[in-house]
Amino acid sequence: MILDYKFRYFQQEDPNEKIVLVSIDEKSLSYFNSNGMYWPWPREFYQIVTDYFHQSGAELIVYDILFDTPDFDRRNLSGTMSDQRFLQSLQQSNNAILAFKSTKYEDSTGKLSINNDSLIKHYNIKNDPPYQEPHLITSKPLDEFANAATGLGNTVMSPDEDGLIRSVHLFDSLAHKGFVPTISMAAYLELKPDSVSLAWTPDGLRVGDQNIPLQDNGDYLINWYEKGGVRDGTFPYYSFQAIVKSATSKMRNQDAEVSIPPSALKDKIIIVGASAAGLGDIKSTPMSSLEAFPGMEIQATLLNNLIGNNFITQPSTWIAILILLLISMGIPFTIANSRPSKGAAAIVGILLMLIAAGLALFIYERIWFSTGLYLILTTVAYSGSAAYKYFAEEKQKKEIRSAFGQYVQPEFVEQLIAQPDLLKLGGQKKRLTVLFSDIAGFTSISEKKEPEELVSFLNEYLGAMTDIIFEHSGTVDKYIGDAVMAFWGAPIDQDNHAELACRSTLKMMQKVKELAPQDTNIHSRFGIATGDMIVGNIGSFNRFNYTVLGDTVNLAARLEAANKQFGSSTMIAEQTYQEVKDIFYARQLDFLVVKGKTKPVRVYELMGEQSDPSTGKLEKIISIYQKGLDLYLNREWDKAIKQFQEVLSLKPEDGPSATYIERCKKFKEEPPPKDWDGVFHLKTK
Repeated sequence: MILDYKFRYFQQEDPNEKIVLVSIDEKSLSYFNSNGMYWPWPREFYQIVTDYFHQSGAELIVYDILFDTPDFDRRNLSGTMSDQRFLQSLQQSNNAILAFKSTKYEDSTGKLSINNDSLIKHYNIKNDPPYQEPHLITSKPLDEFANAATGLGNTVMSPDEDGLIRSVHLFDSLAHKGFVPTISMAAYLELKPDSVSLAWTPDGLRVGDQNIPLQDNGDYLINWYEKGGVRDGTFPYYSFQAIVKSATSKMRNQDAEVSIPPSALKDKIIIVGASAAGLGDIKSTPMSSLEAFPGMEIQATLLNNLIGNNFITQPSTWIAILILLLISMGIPFTIANSRPSKGAAAIVGILLMLIAAGLALFIYERIWFSTGLYLILTTVAYSGSAAYKYFAEEKQKKEIRSAFGQYVQPEFVEQLIAQPDLLKLGGQKKRLTVLFSDIAGFTSISEKKEPEELVSFLNEYLGAMTDIIFEHSGTVDKYIGDAVMAFWGAPIDQDNHAELACRSTLKMMQKVKELAPQDTNIHSRFGIATGDMIVGNIGSFNRFNYTVLGDTVNLAARLEAANKQFGSSTMIAEQTYQEVKDIFYARQLDFLVVKGKTKPVRVYELMGEQSDPSTGKLEKIISIYQKGLDLYLNREWDKAIKQFQEVLSLKPEDGPSATYIERCKKFKEEPPPKDWDGVFHLKTK
């Protein structure tokens, strides 16, 4: 809205004086009506004006009119002959741009010229566009007219939500075949050499050596000049009937005095279009409150911008960021360290400076400094800072009320507020991912530290683990001493719960290394399993927990403990592995039967994220390790030992490789039975 006011009150004159408009106005309709010629007029009329423009030396003729249907017969006038005469004029002038119309693919209704758009000139533009929405042709010139025209352009313009046209697409994607220009862009390209290159860049659209700035969504923001219209507007307006009368007078007598002589049209770009209200081409623009704007004048304004490099530009991103930082940091600092009256005066001063800077940049350089945005941000920053200062006590109360969020995922808190029924006892069966973690070597820490130090370390550790789980949208089920239990996929549904659990685990492993005291050699072990389980509020009516139950939960707990047998840190079940194998590096640890179960499960070690450049050599390690595992299962103990030793040369502290070397040595001395299938039975929890 502020930008609209700037255009209206700080107008620019036409810097090019290159474009004239020929208007099909009320005067023209009345004149021809009185002579028995009613709208739509015969094509002979356009033949007369086209010949006159050509003979006058016009540089380019742009018809913002659709010639998409054949002319019809009238009394003593053949429609076919009328079309033929106009066609001959187009061919002779060889400098006319004709119009077509398109519609967005998803908005298309009715009859479409989908398979008949070969005459539309397509442009192949380098790079991907900042905005692309496929269009389909709805109306285009007759084929013979299109062949005779030097160029074709789209007349479609989409208004903003308030109905005003402020910006346009310079190009639209046409059913994925290339890009077609708006009619003003087609005229501009016709003035350029045929070999001119087109490319979208981060700064806009580059045409040859010229850069046309675009907005973030790919639209071109129109730079308006003076008010539109016939009287004292930006462009000279000539009535269509006056052109016809001048042309016919000159045909009878070359020396005749006419109202619009050829000199007024020489070397001009002439745009022909409708301005009569009944013809439906009146548009709403930021300048409409001063004078009505026909569609052809919007096209003229855009073409004038292009040929004169008269663009609206915006400050660079770093300037905008700097202003935002000054507002977001400076205003709270000012409010916090000053009295209310001085703080208010400082804010008023900032607002006045922003307004003055925005006006000066626009008036002298046509730089759009987003004054309105910064005014709003300043007001919000001031209001927020003042509220923070004067209602600190209320803020403290809110912090106390929000303490529950330190123990439960924030989304769960919001869901509890929205759905109190969740607090009832009961559960449901869902496919989730559950994690158990424990500190290996925690007993040695507890023996060496005083109780206060131990509690401090434990709080820091559990707080860090909880933060990471929350960052990855997990729910902390409970803490059991130094152990953490968490799950993903509830209460908020998550399709990628296995991925979130694994990514969270890798982050926790890294954090444990950072937190580990220097005088200890501790690490954490993790067990992860994915599958069906019961989730809900379990307990008594006056005390219950939101938790998960089931075999999958028990399996995750067993896998966490099973890491001790392999010297590994993170063990995941096969169902988890199947969901994340394309995202993370993992290797098979074993085919084992956990304590309390009879059915073996395949388990894997989670090693790193495939997109992480620091995990590059893991793929090689896993390949060598897998060869060793295959040899182990084939009872080729010496060859297997060699493979595992090669892994240790790349990763000296690799627990699983060391474990399998010990197994191979044991089986060399005491071979397993003939029916041995490689299954390993855990004897402990």
